[in-house]
Amino acid sequence: MTTRRTRRRGGARAIVLALLCVLVALPAGSGATPDAAAAPEVAARANVTPGHYVGTFNIYGNIGHRGDAGDWIKEEADAIRAVGRGDMGRWLFIGLQEVCEAQGERFARELGLRSAFIDTGTDCADGQPYGNAILFHSATRILPPALLPNTDNRGGERGIICAVVRAAGHQGPTGPQVTACSTHLTVGETKDREREAQAAFIRRGWKPDGTHPLGTDGPLVIAGDLNAAPDAPELDVMYDGIEASGPRESEPPYAFPTYEDGRKLDYLFVWGARGAARWADTGTRPTAHSDHDFYYSELSMGIG
Repeated sequence: MTTRRTRRRGGARAIVLALLCVLVALPAGSGATPDAAAAPEVAARANVTPGHYVGTFNIYGNIGHRGDAGDWIKEEADAIRAVGRGDMGRWLFIGLQEVCEAQGERFARELGLRSAFIDTGTDCADGQPYGNAILFHSATRILPPALLPNTDNRGGERGIICAVVRAAGHQGPTGPQVTACSTHLTVGETKDREREAQAAFIRRGWKPDGTHPLGTDGPLVIAGDLNAAPDAPELDVMYDGIEASGPRESEPPYAFPTYEDGRKLDYLFVWGARGAARWADTGTRPTAHSDHDFYYSELSMGIG
């Protein structure tokens, strides 16, 4: 949610921003092997093992922590693990926003997951790249990340990172899969038009493969800080999907506020499932180290 003064990169950096992502393997001795290259052309299947948690968390990594990847991350990771009763196998993926690169990597290590990261072109206070991350057990591919529309052409670029992920224990190209994304829309009371353009880009305008919009080939889950309340017109296109807290809320008090002042700014949307998609056990967990709560829900979808 927080604003920040940003410094634009040079032309060479801008050229590679939309292609930059980092895949982090599990810690040594975990028994897992990287598999993002195992089936690079496999599309997201229209099913996913039912009953797995997804979550989203704006970690306040730069303004709040100035890039520090210290033990506060272990404390937050331990609390996230407790949501699934200590079993990270119950998680499908977690989206992180306001992330300095090393912070996303440490969250992944603490949770026994892999991660992918997008650098949106802003330095953290300690010089690290800054952006969004996604944490998961395994992926058949990482989609080329993208920067979101910046209609006023000012600093503070926002981005989206997606991976075709699988639930724990599913290996090989035929396991149930879903396209999972982490994103962060522009902040500001005067930025509703820009957020509208960013939401439309994510939902219908972005073609990661150059041909098909995001989510065309199977179920899609968006996790992110959208910096707008549920009744904001700029989120109309997002509510084509099913949100974890249920029907669109028109005013506070919200069922699941996610920001420290009582607003709901963080979301979990699902589109494109065969059969009914169902959210259950939705909740928020207040955090000691961020101005946002951790927002989570258990997702089930039809198989087939």
